[in-house]
Amino acid sequence: MWCARLTLLFCLGFVLTLGAVSWPRWQTIESQTIAMAEQHLRHEAAHPGWSFPGTVYSAPADLTLPRKRLVAHALARGYTEQCPPAQPGQVCARSGDVIPRGGRFAEGDQPAGVKGWTRPLALEPMPIGHLIGPDTEIRWHLPLEDAPDHLIAALFASEDADYQDHIGVNPLGIARAAWVNLQGGGIQQGASTITMQVVRNLSQDKERSIQRKIREILAAVALDRNLGKEQVLQIYLDAPYLGQHGSFSICGFEAASRHYYGISARDLSLSQAATLASILPAPAKYAPDTAPERAKARRDRTLRLMRDAGWDAAEVEAALAEPIVASAQPLPEDRYPAYMQATRSWLEANLEPHIVYGSGLQVHTALDLVAQNTSDEVLPKQLKYLERTVGRRGKEPLEAAGAVVDSKLGLLVAAYGGRQALATDFNRATQARRQAGSSIKPLVYAMAFAQRDSAGNRLWSAHSTIDNHRHTFKNTNGWTPRNVGGKYSPESTLAMGLAWSQNVATASLLEAVGGAVPFKRFATKLGYETAHWRDELGLSLGTGEVTPLEQARFISTVVSDGLQASGRPVVVATDRGGQVHISRELLRPYVLEPDDAALTRGIMRLVITYGTGGASRGAAGKPGYAGPAIGKTGTTDAEKDLWFVGGTPHYSMALWLGYDQPKRIGASASDLAAPLWGWWARAVHKGLPLDEFGGVQTKGRGVCTQSGKYGNGTCRLIGAPFLAGEKPKGRCPIDHPPPDPEVKAYEGLWKRKARQEAELERSTDG
Repeated sequence: MWCARLTLLFCLGFVLTLGAVSWPRWQTIESQTIAMAEQHLRHEAAHPGWSFPGTVYSAPADLTLPRKRLVAHALARGYTEQCPPAQPGQVCARSGDVIPRGGRFAEGDQPAGVKGWTRPLALEPMPIGHLIGPDTEIRWHLPLEDAPDHLIAALFASEDADYQDHIGVNPLGIARAAWVNLQGGGIQQGASTITMQVVRNLSQDKERSIQRKIREILAAVALDRNLGKEQVLQIYLDAPYLGQHGSFSICGFEAASRHYYGISARDLSLSQAATLASILPAPAKYAPDTAPERAKARRDRTLRLMRDAGWDAAEVEAALAEPIVASAQPLPEDRYPAYMQATRSWLEANLEPHIVYGSGLQVHTALDLVAQNTSDEVLPKQLKYLERTVGRRGKEPLEAAGAVVDSKLGLLVAAYGGRQALATDFNRATQARRQAGSSIKPLVYAMAFAQRDSAGNRLWSAHSTIDNHRHTFKNTNGWTPRNVGGKYSPESTLAMGLAWSQNVATASLLEAVGGAVPFKRFATKLGYETAHWRDELGLSLGTGEVTPLEQARFISTVVSDGLQASGRPVVVATDRGGQVHISRELLRPYVLEPDDAALTRGIMRLVITYGTGGASRGAAGKPGYAGPAIGKTGTTDAEKDLWFVGGTPHYSMALWLGYDQPKRIGASASDLAAPLWGWWARAVHKGLPLDEFGGVQTKGRGVCTQSGKYGNGTCRLIGAPFLAGEKPKGRCPIDHPPPDPEVKAYEGLWKRKARQEAELERSTDG
C-alpha cells in the first residue's frame, strides 16, 4: 500500500515539476532536443558515443575487360576457378566467363549472379580499409529491422521493461531511485529509461546533479514524443559502449556481435543476445571473453526476466544451459597502406572531420586491385635486384615510391609507398617531396608549346632551335650549367633538347619563355605545389621539389590531350544516411591545348625511342614495356634522387628511387629508374592491349638535331613530331663534321656490365 501511495505522490510531484517549468522553457528544451537528434541522425555531429567509422572500397572491374585482365581481377578477389562457372564467385580462366558475387557498389547494392542489376555487370568493389577517427570507436550500423526479436526483448528485460508504455521516462522507476537516493543521502541509483540513455549519449551531458537529471527527463519526453519508439530504439542499438579491444572501443550491438562472436547481430542466438544486453551496465566487468562467470550470472538474470515477461520457457531453459563462449575477434586491417593513406589525406582535405570519421562514410575509390597488387609485388622485388647491382650506401635500404594514375580519367588507381606498413605512415608516393631533376623538363617544353603570338600562332615547335652552348646565364649570380657528357652545340632543336636531356638547351628555353615566375604559374595550373619553389632558372633542371603523384598527374594530363588530372583516389563518398558528400562528377578542364599536349607527347616518346629512357624497353636481359609510351628520366645532383616518369594510353606512372636520408646512389636514372619503370609498367599492363595514343596525332619527320631543318647528308637526324600542316622549311645549311672517333659514346650501367661480362668470358675462354 505504501508503495502505491509513494508512486502516486511521486507522479503528482513529477507533474507539478513539469508544471513548474515555464512553457517557453519546455519549448526551448524540446526544440533543442529535436535539433540535437536530427543533427546526429544526419551525421552532422560525431563524438564519443556517436562516431561511425567509414569503409573504403576498391573500384569494381567491368566484365568488358579483356579476358586475361578480367580473370586476374577475379582471382585478386578470391574467385575460384571452375569451367564453366556454375555459381557466383567462380571464373573460368580459359573462356573468361565469370559469375559476379554482387555486393556494395557506388550505385547501390547489387545481387549475386547476373540478374536484377541496376548497373552494368561487374566484379564487386572490395573493402580495403576503414576510417577510424580520434574517438577510436568501432561502431557498425544495425538496422532495427535486422535486429532479432530476442535481442530487443533482452534489452527490454534488462534495461527498460516498460519501454513500449511510458512517455520516455518511467515515473515508478524514478520514484524507486528517489527513495533509494533519499535513504542513502545522495545519488545512489539511477532510473534511466532507454530513451533517457539515448539523450545522455547524444548530449554527452553526464553531470551528476539534480538539474542535469531534470533536463534529461524533459529531453527524454521530447524525444519520445517527436521521434517515436522505433527511431529512439534504432539510435540505442548503435550507441552504447560494449567493450574494449586494445585502444579501440566496441560500440553498438553490431560491432559487439562481431567482436565477441564473429557474426552479425542478425545471427545472434538467444543466449548471445541476452549476454550482450546484460553487460551494458559494466562491459569491462561483465565482458564474456574475459569474465565468463560474471557474464553468465548477468545473462541468466536477463533470461529469467524474459521468461517472466512471456518469452517461451523452453527456449529460455535451453539458453540457460548453454555455456558462455566468446573470444575477441581480430580487428579488420587496412590493405594497401599507401593507397589508404592517400585516400584518408584526400578526404581530410575535402570534408569535415566528423564526416570522414563519424558518419559511416562509404568511400568508393579508383583503386585497381590488379595494378596495386602488381606494384606491391614487382617494385620491391626488382628494387632489391638493383640494390644488389649498385650496392647499398650504409645500413639504410634504397627506397622507391610510385603513383599510377588512370590516363583517361585522371584518378589515382595505385600507390606504392615503399616499406610502408600502416595507412597512417608517411607516404612517399603522395607526401615525400624530392627534387625532380630532369624529370621536370617536359613541363618546360609544354610551356613553350603553349605560347602564342598576338595572332594566335604557336611560337615554338619541336623543330624550333634554342641555344645549347655552354655559357653563364644573365642575372643568375654566375650560374653555368653543363650538359651531362660534356657535349654542346651552338643550337639544338627542342626535340633533341628533351630526348637527350640537354641542360643548357632546357635552361635557355625557360629563359626564352619568361623565366621562373611564369613557369611556376604554369606548373601550378597543371597540379604542382610550387609555393616552396625558388624563383630561379634552375627550376628548369628540377631544383623544385615534387611528389610522385604530382608527376603522374602531369603525365596523365599530357596523355589525355591536356585535360586536367585530379589524381584523386575517391570517386564517390556517401554517408550512412545516404547523403552524397563526394559526387562522381569529374570536372576536367583543359589546362593544355590538345595540340600542345600532342607535341609534348611526341617529344616525350623520343626519350624512349631515341634518348635517355631506352632502358625502359628492357635491361639486364629482362624485357620492359614494349608498347607505345612516353617518358622522361631525372637524376639530381650527386645522384641522390632518380626519377622516371612516363605513361601509356592506359596508365600514367611516376617512379622515384632514393634514400630517405639523401645520399649518393651510385648510378643514374637511365641506369636504374628507367629499367625499373619498364619492368613495373610491363607487369601492370599485363592482360591489356598495347594501344596507340588517341587524341590529336603528330607525325614524325627526320630533321637535323641542331638546325631543325631537313638533313643535308652530314646531319644527325631526329624524328621530331609535327602537327598536320606543319613541316620544316629548307635543308640544313651546316656542313657538320663527322663524329670524332676519339670521343667515346656514353656507356650506361647495363652496357658496361654486358661489356665486362663479355670480356670476362673471352678471357676465360682464352
